[in-house]
Amino acid sequence: MDFTAIILAAGSGSRVGFDYNKVLHEIKGKIILDYSIEFFQKYPSCKEIVLVCSDHDFNFVFDRYRSVADHIIIGGETRQNSVYKGLNKAMNDIVLVHDSARPFINSACIDALCDDLESSKATTLAVPVTDTIVRKSGNRLTKTLDRNELIALQTPQGFDRHLLLEVHRKAMKSKYDATDDTDLVRRFSDVMPSYVMGDYRSMKLTTKDDIALLEVIL
Repeated sequence: MDFTAIILAAGSGSRVGFDYNKVLHEIKGKIILDYSIEFFQKYPSCKEIVLVCSDHDFNFVFDRYRSVADHIIIGGETRQNSVYKGLNKAMNDIVLVHDSARPFINSACIDALCDDLESSKATTLAVPVTDTIVRKSGNRLTKTLDRNELIALQTPQGFDRHLLLEVHRKAMKSKYDATDDTDLVRRFSDVMPSYVMGDYRSMKLTTKDDIALLEVIL
């Protein structure tokens, strides 16, 4: 199944403590964004790469990836805005949306994701939650959630492009902002997103402590 990869790289490094975009941080001789670009460049079913970056990083990103990315565009003020801009550049009916702050990508998981898209218009990688998750009120613990009913979503996530465009437009009209595209599909369509098993190594770089883990994983 041919698809367009929309790679999101328009974030910052503030939570990690960097004064630059965290996906431009180098690990093992590559910047973090390289790992996602190289994966999709080599994956046979990926026929188009749309790379979404910030205006601050555009010149650097353009110079580095113009020979491998089909489109390099400046993102929006939010993740949701950036995805929408990427969708408007994509040419394939299927899109995979990936946060480049997750540099480890398991090809077997992407195979499974693409297989699931044969019967689903919206699907995501996810892993079972292993920690005990508790609701809080202030500094008080109120309710322990059943982790057997919980999963942690990962990216890439796969979608019918037309469906995702439709729910993004409805979300904009409703002034609803989400940090996950399956949330938009659930809220603004009749489609119930599915999931396939991800990989615990596909962690998202969020804090400085994550760097040490990624140096082992990658």
